[in-house]
Amino acid sequence: MTRMESSIISLIRLDSPKPQEGDWICTPHGRANCARDIVAVAELQTKDAVQPYRVCGVWLTENEDAAGYLAERGYDNR
Repeated sequence: MTRMESSIISLIRLDSPKPQEGDWICTPHGRANCARDIVAVAELQTKDAVQPYRVCGVWLTENEDAAGYLAERGYDNR
């Protein structure tokens, strides 16, 4: 699993997956490496600001911080 340098402020699942199109891309993977639908928006506290990240389902399960965030709050991370 991958760990982040920033911390998750909020993680909001979308009502339904949305395809990547226009500026709506998987922030951690980038469109060139990820064709999966976006399933959530994570707000991450970086060194300088809070930034929104659009994320695919793989990020929710492969990222140790995201999986932990969801587990702590009783959400299924699948």
